[in-house]
Amino acid sequence: MKNLLQSILPFDSPRHFVDENTRKRFIEWDKPSRQIQISAVTALTAVLYLIFTFLEKSWAPANVQLLMLQLHIFIIVPLLLTISLLAYKKRFYNYVMFLISIYPIISISCHAYITTKLTNFGPFLIEGYLGVFWVFVISGITFRYALIAAVISSIILIVSSYFLMADPDIYAIHVFWIFCSFSFGFLAALIFDRSRKAVFISQQKLHQLALTDPLTGIFNRNQLNITINQEIGRALRYEKPFGFLMFDVDHFKKINDNFGHDQGDKVLQHIANLLKDSLRENDTLIRWGGEEFVIIAVEVEEQSLAVLCEKLRQKIASANFGPAGKVTISIGATMYQIHDTQDELLSRADKALYQAKNEGRNTAIIL
Repeated sequence: MKNLLQSILPFDSPRHFVDENTRKRFIEWDKPSRQIQISAVTALTAVLYLIFTFLEKSWAPANVQLLMLQLHIFIIVPLLLTISLLAYKKRFYNYVMFLISIYPIISISCHAYITTKLTNFGPFLIEGYLGVFWVFVISGITFRYALIAAVISSIILIVSSYFLMADPDIYAIHVFWIFCSFSFGFLAALIFDRSRKAVFISQQKLHQLALTDPLTGIFNRNQLNITINQEIGRALRYEKPFGFLMFDVDHFKKINDNFGHDQGDKVLQHIANLLKDSLRENDTLIRWGGEEFVIIAVEVEEQSLAVLCEKLRQKIASANFGPAGKVTISIGATMYQIHDTQDELLSRADKALYQAKNEGRNTAIIL
């Protein structure tokens, strides 16, 4: 099936995500549009059921029309409107997905029950075919839930009709139309599911490119505003301190002049890798530009910030950089102070870095 889809679709059709975090991000990305679709579709479906209920149906006896009215007014329409209202709220998403998964089964069961009361059930069969297609394509339900609901609904239609249709040829045609609605709906839902995943993955790649330094593979300065604003917000709300480090490679111009820019790039890549291995998962490493880097270290005190600065300085100073030999860095660091702006934080770290260079480089200053 994957090869078939790939041959007819103009995009990659991913079935699974590479890791659990990506899958969770996709679900969060996917929720808002599904909520809108589910809310609008269920409201429209409720209105259409109301219209159908009050249409003149000469092919149905009066008692069956009353049965339709009762089932539609007291079961189908209230359930649809409840789903539509709940879908507005993100916190009800899981409940909404469950309700809209069981709704087609309830609806098709009501349909099958009404059909048993009809002698001329031909005009009423179309609802069943539409119901299966509705589950897959219209409802907004996720593919896995849609598949389960559509399979159960189709089985209900096929089994109940077996006891109603005496003519085998008519029953065979009926099953064929169910198969048509199921297969068209299944294929459309599968393509739609894969296309949404492909769009999400493409957006993630573009987002990653926008925030990633192509040389070192770490964040670029576009990420700085995002991370600092997040940490300032956390510090104000939860009194979570964080440190800010700014450093650059000592005498980097000499490395480029003596060994070439290719070797200079390798030095920067090596430094980035060493720093990534030395930082905690929640700390953020950013290439500020050229040979300059910044680090946002979360939940640290001034003493632990000093320990971190010395650890990073020694890590670089003790590393082997091949033809470039020994390489050192100068570090300027500061702690976030309540009501600091981003500019004030950067300015204080920059002054500390300037002081570290004036004191002979290969050192760390905290202001």
